[in-house]
Amino acid sequence: MNHLAVNEASSPRRPRAPRSTAFVSLALIALGVVGCSAGGGSSADEAGDFSSEVQGSGGREDADAAAESEGESDEPRVVIIDGTMTIVVDDVTEATNAAIEIVDTAEGRIDGRQEYSGGGDGGSAYSTMVLRIPAESLDGAIAELRALGTVESVETATTDVTSDVEDVDSRIAGLQSTIARLQSFQAEATSVSDLLTIEAEIATRQTELESSLTRQAAYADQISYSTLTLTLQSEPAPIQPEATGPDSFWSGLGVGWTSLMTFLGGLAIILGVALPWLVGIGLLTAAIILIVRGIGRRRAKRQPAPPAPPMTAMRQDDPAAPVGAGSMPPAP
Repeated sequence: MNHLAVNEASSPRRPRAPRSTAFVSLALIALGVVGCSAGGGSSADEAGDFSSEVQGSGGREDADAAAESEGESDEPRVVIIDGTMTIVVDDVTEATNAAIEIVDTAEGRIDGRQEYSGGGDGGSAYSTMVLRIPAESLDGAIAELRALGTVESVETATTDVTSDVEDVDSRIAGLQSTIARLQSFQAEATSVSDLLTIEAEIATRQTELESSLTRQAAYADQISYSTLTLTLQSEPAPIQPEATGPDSFWSGLGVGWTSLMTFLGGLAIILGVALPWLVGIGLLTAAIILIVRGIGRRRAKRQPAPPAPPMTAMRQDDPAAPVGAGSMPPAP
């Protein structure tokens, strides 16, 4: 037993550097990611020596860049210019072609176009275009567009995106640096688990980098090319006043005949609507009359006839004096 113990103690142990290196690499990856997301700020204090090794000059470069940006506040600001313009023209098609030539001369482009011919109902025709003109050529292009007709309105607005652009640029630089560090750790990985972890982190940071690059390209396009929404419209056709009455005998006759037919047609409609009511009211009235007459006849039959008055004779000598009962009038 002692012999075995001596042999075991005296025999050289296998180096465990690969496992230690893997753990250190994972720690460096985590610290590097935290340092990138935090912008090289408070994570450096929490990371300790590993963070200082990973970030190193990168953190100092970020600090120097921040100091330089604070000291160079007088630099030109980055702005996006948007505007709208409405012009009344004689011929919308001709003015539209002229506007396209102006944009081509300024080395711009047209991102959208919509036209309306007026529909033949007296409405005004118009053409709306979304013009993308280089920012340095915008003022000159607007001056040339003014010559197309009568300008009704012109509006331009600027949006300061300096801080947004700087944030995107800084994030892109940080992501690129982090991906480079992760790729160097990937080359030194000694286990499958470490390799898979590093690859997952690289894929995540690569997705974020592509999104930031897309935003950067969008900002660059909006800054380089100003957006001007141009509307070209024509004057609406004058409305002709309608005739107020006939101007001849035959036209008057036609108007009279038309009005008569209109009246008769309206009267027929009224009669058609009222006829069912009239029939119903007539039948109801007839029924009421018959009922009332029937009731009157029944009452007349039930009442007795009044007695006849007594017969009286008049005296011959006195026509006014009645003749006594049982006496006969004198013979003639």
